[in-house]
Amino acid sequence: MSAPLTYLLIAVGLIVILMLSLVIRRQLRAQKQVREQHQQQQEKLERDAREHRQYLVDSVRIIASAVLHDEKMTMTEGCIRLKVLLDNLAPHLHQHEQFAVINRVFEATSHIPFLGEWRALSRSQKRQYEQEMAKIEEEQGSRVRDAMHALQQYPLEQLQ
Repeated sequence: MSAPLTYLLIAVGLIVILMLSLVIRRQLRAQKQVREQHQQQQEKLERDAREHRQYLVDSVRIIASAVLHDEKMTMTEGCIRLKVLLDNLAPHLHQHEQFAVINRVFEATSHIPFLGEWRALSRSQKRQYEQEMAKIEEEQGSRVRDAMHALQQYPLEQLQ
């Protein structure tokens, strides 16, 4: 082989190596960017999950306090709201002896319409359901109050 041809092949080889190096570098940058975006998304999801969990904890504490101290929040309404919140926060708490009353009140009142359906009821139907709720609240009242006090003290933040 002649010297000029050898030099030409070396130059072409160096150009190919340089171009491949640039392609590899670009690919590595793109991969790094994708990893960083994934990391940011993961951190955002974790932050959102922590914030949602804290929202649930705060909501449980506020409702438990309202059941105990605010006449506008009935025990029945509080138990219905707490059932849903605890289902999302820590479903195993329903089996806890102290909090099982929340589930019992929820189940005992699950047939009662609410929101728009409640507004559509006649006065006599509403009165009938209100009497039923009053009876349940009378029967379960002390246990519900005990559960509300316990929920205010329970270490909900530590639940996984």
